[in-house]
Amino acid sequence: MMKAKSKPCTTKVKKAMKPKSGNKICAAGIAWAKRTFDRYPSAYANMAASKYCKDPNYAKKSKR
Repeated sequence: MMKAKSKPCTTKVKKAMKPKSGNKICAAGIAWAKRTFDRYPSAYANMAASKYCKDPNYAKKSKR
């Protein structure tokens, strides 16, 4: 007995592509990180810039 060859699926499913955004960090956060850190493209500076974008009060020092 010979096995029947299965045909490849000819129906193509198109994936919904969302547009790529360049930066997920806002411009104000990047500018603040460049002013604050000696070396901007670093993990710590990106984390701080991300937090700055979510909460601008993150950058302000608290007075005790």
